[in-house]
Amino acid sequence: MGTPYYIPETNIPLPPVNADIITTACDYCIVACGYKVYRWPLKGGAQGGPNADENAFGVDFPVDPLGAWVAPNQYNVVSHNNEPHHIIVVPDKDTSVVNTNGDSSVRGGAIAQKVYNPQTPTRDRLKSPMIRMFGTLMPVSWDFALDIAAEVGSHVIKKHGANAYAMKMFSYGFMENTYAVSKFALRHISTANFTFHDTPSDVTSTPGFRDAGFDNFGPSYQDWHDADTLMICGTDPYETKTILFTQWIMPAIQNGQKTIFLGPRRTAGIAYAEQNGGLWIDLQPGTDLPVVSAIARVIVENGWEDKEWIKKWVNNKFESSSGFGQGTRNTPWQWRTTWGKFHTKDYDDWKKWLLAQDFSDPQTAADIAQIDVQKSTLPLSG
Repeated sequence: MGTPYYIPETNIPLPPVNADIITTACDYCIVACGYKVYRWPLKGGAQGGPNADENAFGVDFPVDPLGAWVAPNQYNVVSHNNEPHHIIVVPDKDTSVVNTNGDSSVRGGAIAQKVYNPQTPTRDRLKSPMIRMFGTLMPVSWDFALDIAAEVGSHVIKKHGANAYAMKMFSYGFMENTYAVSKFALRHISTANFTFHDTPSDVTSTPGFRDAGFDNFGPSYQDWHDADTLMICGTDPYETKTILFTQWIMPAIQNGQKTIFLGPRRTAGIAYAEQNGGLWIDLQPGTDLPVVSAIARVIVENGWEDKEWIKKWVNNKFESSSGFGQGTRNTPWQWRTTWGKFHTKDYDDWKKWLLAQDFSDPQTAADIAQIDVQKSTLPLSG
């Protein structure tokens, strides 16, 4: 039985020079910071020493505050090849991308704690599928559980139609995580009603952004850093993508980047941006669209748009009408198609449409979002 209270660790062993070293990535958000795992067996009691030639870090201890020290949350004991092993999971200071300074978020810095250890709260983790039989959840084999799930899915489709059985799944992480669920849905259940967590159908990305011409996973972290003005709608990367903010956006803000946040509450990242020349538009939840439309209207009414970029990159009438889009077309089960359904044909047509919308008027947008109208009319180049 574990104790119902926290007992702090006071002595974390250093990895010996012969410890296994494995590179991995944090799985808590899409930033995917690099990490190193140091692993060695408990058997024999081997531990690294304080001198550089006595530990796998290759440094002398004690180190400076930003050196290769190990926090208690970065240590655990796990089973490997049916034997207990020490593991230490720390940011990879040798990485040349993403967390280039070897930093970590609070979440990523505690990856080691979520690895299964029956002596920690992870003891509650399910180790096999569970099926309720005779009113009690019972552990069963994966083959048994998958057979039941497949039979239920097939029965639902047979009785209620092809769209009756839907599956949503995560899309971030690694192929070995997503492959099994995709294969189950698309091959064994054979349902067309399948997609990832942020899309209404099995398409490459969020359709609203893609219809507008954006690949919302296109920018690199360097792009976030290099932008003169960065607008962030509905989120705070400091809270949700910490390293993207601290190692890429914060240095840009410190060097003059204008960062504009649209969100209902002042979070830590928003407060930092405000203190360094940024802007917070404190709108009501779900009112981003009219506010962004009002900002776009102010830009086009004043002729501030990048005409050369628009000429080179924005769809013309032919491209918009030629049916580019996402997904298989002309099938009865398809969720959507872009063929002939765009509201506008090119930039000039879009501008005409925008100026005709009531909600793109700055005062109307401000009333909808319940914000100060001046916040939706500030020039972004200021």
